[in-house]
Amino acid sequence: MKLKIIALSSVFTSLAVVGRVMLVVIPNVSPTVPLTILGGFLGGPVAGLLIGFLSMFISDMFIGVGPHTLVTAPMMGLVGLLSGLLIRRMRDKTLIFITAFLLTLVYDLSTSIITMGMFGVPPYIAVLNLFLPVFLGGIPYPMGPIHEFSSAFILVSLYEVLSSYSLWSVLGYER
Repeated sequence: MKLKIIALSSVFTSLAVVGRVMLVVIPNVSPTVPLTILGGFLGGPVAGLLIGFLSMFISDMFIGVGPHTLVTAPMMGLVGLLSGLLIRRMRDKTLIFITAFLLTLVYDLSTSIITMGMFGVPPYIAVLNLFLPVFLGGIPYPMGPIHEFSSAFILVSLYEVLSSYSLWSVLGYER
């Protein structure tokens, strides 16, 4: 069973790294959170922790390592750990969507507050920056809500694909 956890963690981490690096041009849309949560769901809390931490740490080596890496990698690992504990028993897609949305929101809030706090920015400014639209090419783009919604949507889509192709048994997961 440990070999399955290692294989699952390796595959999901590599998919998350490649996905994050390839989608860096679209702000706050990445498969990292969904794959971390799905990895915790399928492999348990330890797999989720590994996938979350390693995917952020390794992808930052390509995107740019900085002080934020010391915050984002452990916090994404925490998302994976919590998903392994919370989502493991869930079957309802709406509940999975809401939980993923909330886990992503907690991740965004905590990483923004901690990272911007390292530079002396007050917490309320860090929170406001997540929700106030940033104008990208003249289009208002709210970073936080885009990240929460896209992550939850991608996760539910992946969950549906796995369910429809009956891959649960291949992965050794009892539904």
